[in-house]
Amino acid sequence: MRTAAGDLSVTFFGTGFCPVAPGTAGSLAALGLAWLLERAGGRFAVAAGALALAVLCVALASYGVRRFGVPDPGPFVLDEAAAVFLLVAAAAPAAGMAGVFVAFVLFRILDALKPFPISRLERLPGGFGILFDDLAAAAAAVAPTWGVSR
Repeated sequence: MRTAAGDLSVTFFGTGFCPVAPGTAGSLAALGLAWLLERAGGRFAVAAGALALAVLCVALASYGVRRFGVPDPGPFVLDEAAAVFLLVAAAAPAAGMAGVFVAFVLFRILDALKPFPISRLERLPGGFGILFDDLAAAAAAVAPTWGVSR
């Protein structure tokens, strides 16, 4: 059963319905929201947002799979949103906006290419497989910003 609230949730306010690069559209929306939250509440507020989005992603994964009919649906961008919130929480304090931007671009490349071992995480069951490859791509994207900012 489709619901408007379900669709708005799993598509991160409809950004997943973007006809071109829905993952990037959802990621950009999350980047803006996470950056505003970081400015207002700090990195722990953004980290709490990442955790909330991750839990929501796993909880709504079966809805998204049924709704869109594939195991990791393109319009389902809660995983990208959670990963971007993680990226901002980890990169912003050390690297500032420039570092966040570099990490964001690297994240989108890693998420699209899914190099080993990131690709292996897609095999995890249910929402965990949808989520953890994106979280790993975000973590890998943030690592170079820490080294450069030191």
